[in-house]
Amino acid sequence: MFTKKEKLELKKIQKKSREVIDSVYLKNGGIMASPPEARYPYIYPRDLALTLRVMNELKDYQRVKKSLNFLLKAQRETGEWAQRYDQEGNIASYRPPQLDCNGLVLHMLRLYYESTEDKKFMEKAWKPINQGVEFIKEHYLPEERLLFSLNSIHEWPPMEAGFDVWVNVTCYSGIRSSYKIATLLGKEDKAEEWRDLARDLWIGISKKLIDGNHFIKLEDHRRISDADISEMAPYITRCVGTNETVMKNTVKYIEENLWDQELEGICRYMEKYGKPGRNNGGYGPYSMYTAWMAQYYLDADEIDKAEKYVKWFLKYNRGGLIPEHISTKDRFKQWKKEAIEVGRYNSVGRKEESQRVLTSEEYKNNLVYWVVPLTWGHAEYLKTYPKLTEKGLI
Repeated sequence: MFTKKEKLELKKIQKKSREVIDSVYLKNGGIMASPPEARYPYIYPRDLALTLRVMNELKDYQRVKKSLNFLLKAQRETGEWAQRYDQEGNIASYRPPQLDCNGLVLHMLRLYYESTEDKKFMEKAWKPINQGVEFIKEHYLPEERLLFSLNSIHEWPPMEAGFDVWVNVTCYSGIRSSYKIATLLGKEDKAEEWRDLARDLWIGISKKLIDGNHFIKLEDHRRISDADISEMAPYITRCVGTNETVMKNTVKYIEENLWDQELEGICRYMEKYGKPGRNNGGYGPYSMYTAWMAQYYLDADEIDKAEKYVKWFLKYNRGGLIPEHISTKDRFKQWKKEAIEVGRYNSVGRKEESQRVLTSEEYKNNLVYWVVPLTWGHAEYLKTYPKLTEKGLI
């Protein structure tokens, strides 16, 4: 499957991925989404929680615990984990609340306990857990049996406001995790309440966020059933098994519609949802989502399908460093033109990142590497690599 040279390169990327995470791991337990000189010198609870789930699998429990402590301290009085924080743990958000942050943090607390049985830490975390679930409940509509939110994984309310699959599934996972922790701590009233809430929420997800026997992006007055990487949420949060028909159909649907024919890899959503000027750096495949597909197919023992996703990392890295996403020079120019026209180009570091692109070696070869390295991309690679070992592929 892989040549000797490719195996060595995969190992090199694995080593570099550990180095990247070490370099952005702060003394207070925060983990920056990118190095301080790059575009994302902040701590995003979504990125952090998904990175911690990988570190937890690698048995890096001491640092996982420290990062969870960072999150417990960073929680707002309302129970919300904000969109992002600065390196000192101060809120630095510029988006409305993102409910999935709450769901993912609560989910991660459970994963940590399952690995360590650190009951004392769960007792310490009980108040933030309770507040975290209460914040989620504020967005629950009983008549719909779903959570309404403005923002989701793409941080783009124009396409995500409504009953979003990523938000609902991650929060379902978080509530279910909290129910398990409440049971552990003998909080029987809360355990029963959250168990029932999780059940009702899953009924809503099953009835309204599945169509054609695959998960869909959004349900409200403007239903979005097009392929979107957020439809992988049930697999990522372990809510639906790899071989369940609805998950297999969802992955097939995503692959058929989001595989980039020119650059390979998986895009986050269909190009039409990225306008005007939304596709930062140009439309193209994302490293973390391409890794999700590799992980899924490795778990499903579909090795041939996994291979093309793993080889994407061999083709698109910079000395072992993984970009957030890639694009082409032509797509980049089109995005830049649109972003300038609608006034998006000069905000939140897009212009600065574009200048880095224009002076890069990749650009001279008709490629755009957007944000190098991205912590989350390296984390997902680190989750993929052991699966290759387990399958005897490297």
